Amino acid sequence: MDITTLATDLSDTEQLHQASNLPHPPQDHLMVVDAAQVPLAGGTDAAFGEVRWRTLINSCSEKSRDMVLGIAEFEPHGRLLPHRHDPAEFYLGLEGAGTVTIDGTPHEMRPGIAIYVPANAEHSTQAGPDGLRFAYGFAESSFEQITYRFTGAEEAQA
Repeated sequence: MDITTLATDLSDTEQLHQASNLPHPPQDHLMVVDAAQVPLAGGTDAAFGEVRWRTLINSCSEKSRDMVLGIAEFEPHGRLLPHRHDPAEFYLGLEGAGTVTIDGTPHEMRPGIAIYVPANAEHSTQAGPDGLRFAYGFAESSFEQITYRFTGAEEAQA
């Protein structure tokens, strides 16, 4: 049996884990976010670079969350300048390509690549000629509580 046949055979199966067929009705604490409906932020502060982002999961005054999830978006050759922050972070490539440099070591970023950034590691991103999109996340309750320390700003204060 080839993959096409397998996919065809599975198309008639019942889909699981959707709100309509969960063993219990969806609870108030569940959350569904359409990234296309979340406005872009950033892109205006030269200290950060040209990166823009959409924060998808985050604590708010009504609900506390145990994690932060967002999507970073870069135009062709866009940058996120070298910085550090206390919590560890992950990236998962969605579209385009670029380079993520962690403590001086460059790593390729493209769709399907996952990168773990250790806590307090200096890291930066450089998008390629077609731009770059990746998901990012922190095991923190709020994006606003994460303090970004940009290398250039730290050196200017010294």
